[in-house]
Amino acid sequence: MTLTRRGRVVRALLIVLVLLMIAVASGAVYLRSIGVNGTSHPSGKVTFTIPKGSTAQEIGRILTEAGVIKSAFGFRIAAFLDGGFEDVQAGDYQLPRGLTARDALRELVESGPLVAHVDVTFPEGSWLTDFARIVGEKTHISGDSFLNVVTSGRLPSRYRPSDVKTMEGLLFPSTYQVVDSDTAVSLATRLAREFEKRVDALDFSEAESRGLTPYQAIIVASMIEAEARVDEDRPKIAAVIYNRLDQGMKLGIDATVEYALGEHRSELTLSDLAVDSPYNTRKYVGLPPTPIGAPGESSLEAALAPADGPWLYYVLADCEGHHAFSVDYDTFLRNKETYQGLDC
Repeated sequence: MTLTRRGRVVRALLIVLVLLMIAVASGAVYLRSIGVNGTSHPSGKVTFTIPKGSTAQEIGRILTEAGVIKSAFGFRIAAFLDGGFEDVQAGDYQLPRGLTARDALRELVESGPLVAHVDVTFPEGSWLTDFARIVGEKTHISGDSFLNVVTSGRLPSRYRPSDVKTMEGLLFPSTYQVVDSDTAVSLATRLAREFEKRVDALDFSEAESRGLTPYQAIIVASMIEAEARVDEDRPKIAAVIYNRLDQGMKLGIDATVEYALGEHRSELTLSDLAVDSPYNTRKYVGLPPTPIGAPGESSLEAALAPADGPWLYYVLADCEGHHAFSVDYDTFLRNKETYQGLDC
């Protein structure tokens, strides 16, 4: 049977349609084979870096070498089909293996790079100068800039009296993550807010019953932090401080003398102990004008819940850091002599 012209046209169109369908099907199979389409099967995550200015081809190669996707060419096709490639930022990433190119592209855009950070630890009892030194040594932030922020009176704190500028004792000692975008102000603010969060949860009723303000209780906590070496001694040291305050005795805490001298010392001389400073509690009665370091949670709790005892003296009793507590001076001297006889 001879086809009419119209029939020949229809047959040609059918052939073209079939060929197009075959091409589409083949294309779909091909796109699936190179990991553009299909289903992701994520497994263990890998970390990799995308350098600044990387092209789609270069990122595809990085992803392929890391095992995230099957084909670098597949990533280029996904970037062409879906767009958004220009939103991929340089930096470190962590993605699972076994993603399709499209899913990998979406993850890069939506999750963004990992934020680079360093872990910085500020020990309990640290002075502001210690905080600043650690900041200068461990981060990109200038220690001098940090010290200026925390001593200038610019940093707000609910626990700092209006006539006090220094944030001594009002930064919480702990481990923090410092990122590249941090500044002296942002880091100091975070430490101050962490202190407020911890202290806000504490009960100041005991300190208030003794006529102390929250700031004065923090001063007591800072002295406990400087003196105590084991947790069980902290409430007893708090009791000694309060008992001495009640009796109008000098506190006689050597750590306040070190603070007055402005440097940490393992031993103090007689001339050191005589330094004329309001921080020298061997010379002046009452509390020092500010905290003498950053108290941790245990010392803050001890200052607000002292032990119930009549002790007025304490001295190191063993090489593990426990103290011996006494009511009278003669017992204190005997305890001191016993400790000095130890080979620590």
